[in-house]
Parts: sequence; C-alpha cells; structure tokens
Amino acid sequence: MRNKILIFGDSITYGQRDLVLGGWTNRLKLDLANDSSIASCHVFNMGISGQTSGEILARLDRECEGRVLPDANNIIILACGINDTQVSGGIVRTPEEEFAGNVRELIRHARMHASKVIYLGLTPVDESRTNPVWWDRSKNWKNELIIKYDGIIEAVCKEEDVPYVHVYDSIDEKGNDDGLHPSAEGHRVINEKIKEAVYRNLKRERVLKAAARPDKSGFFKRMLRVLRKRDRA
Repeated sequence: MRNKILIFGDSITYGQRDLVLGGWTNRLKLDLANDSSIASCHVFNMGISGQTSGEILARLDRECEGRVLPDANNIIILACGINDTQVSGGIVRTPEEEFAGNVRELIRHARMHASKVIYLGLTPVDESRTNPVWWDRSKNWKNELIIKYDGIIEAVCKEEDVPYVHVYDSIDEKGNDDGLHPSAEGHRVINEKIKEAVYRNLKRERVLKAAARPDKSGFFKRMLRVLRKRDRA
C-alpha cells in the first residue's frame, strides 16, 4: 500500500525562508523517507507563493490528476489562509464569508481525491515588520485578523469532521525570518505538529507483511501492536 501525500498551500508550504532544510513540507518528506516502517511514501509539495484559498481551490482538482492513485493511501493536507488575511487599502483580500466557503469547498474537493484530509492552521506574524511589509507598503498583515481566520478554519473543520492542526501558539512571531514567514525553527515546529496527524493516517505495509510471517521472537507482532495503538491515539 503506497502512501501519497499532497500538500496544498502558499509560500510557507513551499518552504519560504527555511534556509536549513527547505521548509516544513520538505522536513516531513525527509522524516518519512527515513522511517523504515513505511514501505512507500511520496510527498508532493503543491505550495505556490502568494496564493489565497480561492486560487488553491481553482487548481486542486487539476493538480490531483496523475498524483493520487486508486490503489494508494491518498492524504491531502490543506495549508492556506494567511494570504486571505492580507489587507490592502483597508480592504481584506478575502472577506470572511467567502473564506469560510472556500475552506469548506477545499475540504470537499480534497475528499473527492483522498480518503484522508488534514487542515493546518495559520501562523502569527511580527506586526512590527508586516504593518506594512517592506516589499509593498500598501500591504498589511495583522494577528487579530489571522486569529479570526484561523478560528474560521477550525470551525469549518469541526463541521466537516476533518482534523485541524493548531500551530499559532507554538510559533514565535518575533523569530519569523522576515516577519511573515516562519524561520527554520518555525518550520521545524510546524513539521513536528503536522507529523503527528500524518502518522495517524499512514499505512505501514512493510510492518504488516513482516508481522504475518513466522516470527518466533514475536518482535514484529509487538511492533505492530505498538503502531496500531499509536495510530488510535
């Protein structure tokens, strides 16, 4: 059973400003690749810098084609919303009601391609450097709005019965590399948070097959029981 993980998001998903290991998505990929209990796991980074929930929704179905397979354990991680909170000229880029609708549609479209969907929450910004941002004095990001939109994500996930991974309180906004994007340390923290949810949904074909073989020591059967118990936790 192959594991296919597609991660849709923006510049933070892409790995912006993590000059050590290329972002939390790449860190997750490396951790999974080095886990010998997983037979096969492909991680696709579908992050595009600057995109909003609506822009990601517009491409999700198309980009799933050829990447998800009917005989695989397909997992989609949604990680977007920070760009929707951008304020320019006093106008929020994506109004709250529209954002809630986009989150709901992202989840529902993701379910058309994957049996498991996970939504990663938003990260804080350092307002001393994002109000406004240095590269465009007309654009602002504020934590008050980010918290509100993160709450919308959590509420919709609860209604749709989808795991929501809260990271806002675990990221040091003052440690953000440029005020908006998490530093390498921030990406490390995000990976540790999302990895817990991912591991609960992985298939471990290699361990399952090994446990089915004669095993006088009982090692593989004990390992299988431990993994199953962790998956249920």
